[in-house]
Amino acid sequence: MASSLCIAVLLGTAVHTLPTDRITLSWMHTVEKTQWEEDYRIADGALTIEEARVKTSGAGMDPPRDATWSSGWWRYKPSIGFLEEVILANSEFALGYTICWANFCESMRELVPRGEFVKIAPQPCGGTVEKDQALRDSTAE
Repeated sequence: MASSLCIAVLLGTAVHTLPTDRITLSWMHTVEKTQWEEDYRIADGALTIEEARVKTSGAGMDPPRDATWSSGWWRYKPSIGFLEEVILANSEFALGYTICWANFCESMRELVPRGEFVKIAPQPCGGTVEKDQALRDSTAE
């Protein structure tokens, strides 16, 4: 990892620092039941979306005009610039988010309880033993 910043998942004072500077966030649209994905990375101390993908279009969720169809996804790069944080609803009435990093994926509900807003933000790496590293080590055995 080239950055001294990692991506953290924060809920109140609970912080889960993921040992990476890149993540993929995915979820199922609650009405259209179609998969969405966004690839984030840290750049210049902030988050940026490298690519977003949606499987199909539907009510209020059409891909932008510059999207291209490739490998079963509409792919595009949102032009929203750098983000200090991303806030997720983390509703208990939806299937929930999945977060992937370094070839490892975990349901967001395994990191933080559902029903409260969750923040994803750059955070300094290190300092504590990461739960996520222990999970990856245990699955590699």
